[in-house]
Amino acid sequence: MSSKKRVPIISIVGRQNVGKSTLFNALLKKKLAITEDYPGVTRDVLRARVLNPERGLDFILADTPGLDIERPESLEEAVLENAFRQVAESDLVVFLLDLHEVTSYDSRLIDKFRKDPELNQIPVLYCVNKVDHPEDEEDLDSFYKMGLSEILPISAIGRRNLPLLLEKIAFLLPTAKRKNQTTEEGETPSTSTEDFSLAIVGKPNAGKSSLLNALCGYDRAVVSEVAGTTRDSVDTTVTFDGKKIRITDTAGIRRKSDKAEALEFYSYQRTKRTIENSDVVIHLLDALKGFGEFDKKIVGMLQEEGKPFLLAVNKWDAIEDKDNDSFKNYQERLYSRFPLLREIQIITLSAKEKQRIHKMMEMTIDLAARSKKKISTSELNQSLRAWMAEAGRSFSANKPPKMLYCTQVSVSPFHLILFVNHIDYFKSNLLAFIKKKLTEKYNLKGIPIRLELRSDRK
Repeated sequence: MSSKKRVPIISIVGRQNVGKSTLFNALLKKKLAITEDYPGVTRDVLRARVLNPERGLDFILADTPGLDIERPESLEEAVLENAFRQVAESDLVVFLLDLHEVTSYDSRLIDKFRKDPELNQIPVLYCVNKVDHPEDEEDLDSFYKMGLSEILPISAIGRRNLPLLLEKIAFLLPTAKRKNQTTEEGETPSTSTEDFSLAIVGKPNAGKSSLLNALCGYDRAVVSEVAGTTRDSVDTTVTFDGKKIRITDTAGIRRKSDKAEALEFYSYQRTKRTIENSDVVIHLLDALKGFGEFDKKIVGMLQEEGKPFLLAVNKWDAIEDKDNDSFKNYQERLYSRFPLLREIQIITLSAKEKQRIHKMMEMTIDLAARSKKKISTSELNQSLRAWMAEAGRSFSANKPPKMLYCTQVSVSPFHLILFVNHIDYFKSNLLAFIKKKLTEKYNLKGIPIRLELRSDRK
């Protein structure tokens, strides 16, 4: 019998009177902690369970006393000891700072979290409280100069950016639950013993089952020249270069139609769910048939789900009269059909002849590793501001676009939230420029990038 899974703990810490209890109550949406405008009101550690199904969150939130009691009398020393014991048990720390006042104790406490062996392994999200207005978000430079990597401007009393705080918690919490983890009967969710899950998708008869069999070394799936032989998702686990990978060969994706057979429609839905539950996807293409409308729909589905994927062109051995320029010319034809493919890695192979299968798996493992990339808020803001300055007015509307603050909230897709002066000022060509820069600097080829703009003005 397996033991019950431990609920992660998030502790709110900081010196006295920065608004910890106000934030605690705001996140719980009820008043449990005492909040008054004088230091030292919270003497004990308060804990409460937070359930947020929308973001897949289930954690215990702890409100700690102010950690700056300078003269430790007997009671105060016990309070501090209890608070630091609570912090040491945390899975994530929300470190609260005051926009209008940074004290020497703030710096000393930050230094303690960096150097204390009991604390320096715990992820820390630094929240600058009392950022009550959008223009206040431009006053964060002093906090970046303190070397803080994750900074989030909030207003606990005004509930400003609290939904974003929950998004960041879901992003940073190592044991955060993710959506799409509940599966229907017959589906196999990825387990902690696997490094990642891989789905093989494509049109019927593109060679998906042949590829799965080549990877397994035996006939795991039925192979036939009849399109649609695989009616269901077939999965197996393989070990490659020390990585344990669950691989699923999905039913061939066809055009969804009200007149489609019930079995085909069921297979289509199972394929969609397999994509949703996978970490990485190989989109298999028949080299002889090329990239068609159905393939565009598959790419659209992968983009919508935010799944990292690469394009594997199967049956390359069947292409006649190949020369040194054949692959380059084939790529250019793909790009002309669908320009988005320029942002995707492409490899040719032959599943039947087991050619370049090893190289494809090396690329897949690399893609899985790159898809977990987390960039600190301070680095993102530095990069984005530099790129905005580089773009100048060339990509802008009549009025210059201005980014106030940005932060990452998911890895797959690589999702950034940008707080800006006006959404309408950020034209599509500027957003494409930013995506291109992100892809180049952070090696995100094959990983969907989402830029979400937020502003008090639409």
